[in-house]
Amino acid sequence: MSDEDVGFVLSVVPYREHDAMLEFIGEKYGLLRFVLRGYYRPNSKQTRLGNEFTKVRLRFKYYENRLLTIQNGELIDSYAKDRHDFDWLMLMSLMTELIVRLYDPRQKQFWNQKINQLYNNPFMVTLTLILRDIIVISGIEPVLDRCVITGSSQVSDFSIKHGGFVSKAYRVSKLNLDDLKSLYGIFKGQDKYTANPLTIANILINYIEFHMDLKLNSWKLIYNV
Repeated sequence: MSDEDVGFVLSVVPYREHDAMLEFIGEKYGLLRFVLRGYYRPNSKQTRLGNEFTKVRLRFKYYENRLLTIQNGELIDSYAKDRHDFDWLMLMSLMTELIVRLYDPRQKQFWNQKINQLYNNPFMVTLTLILRDIIVISGIEPVLDRCVITGSSQVSDFSIKHGGFVSKAYRVSKLNLDDLKSLYGIFKGQDKYTANPLTIANILINYIEFHMDLKLNSWKLIYNV
């Protein structure tokens, strides 16, 4: 009897002569890796199951901690109307990188919620809220009610290195008051803010990279375009 899961194809790479290897995140089993037999053969019927950033239903025999083989499945949503949009593709690439680099099986439900959130609302504002939630669930939430260095209530900047707001003596960035208010607001549960979402996303990405010791290559492409 086959197992099955519904979720998103995160990445597809060649594997052996005609096969492909897929990274997939599903509602039931979480992050899985599959072999898709015959994907690169001419006129393959498996092509519909191996496109990045699509929603599919896959059937397979599940074994823990093993490379699995897709038996069959169905395409649920190709997101055909979005795929021509470079910004959309880059957001999905970044989401894939975040999942692959930071995924914890104990947080399976969290990551499924976040990827659905971005696919349903593929905007920079949505990304900033997802980044906030990643920071919170990872236990590295910044200190925003005082200067993280002196304890003073008078703050003038946000320090990635020190992990929170800092007073004027430690100001090094060019963030303005609107940026600081927006950072404070989103970590206090507000989903709307007035600062430039690209600026806020860049701060949060840099914060994650510094405090979780990683580099997110997709973000460099997004931010520098």
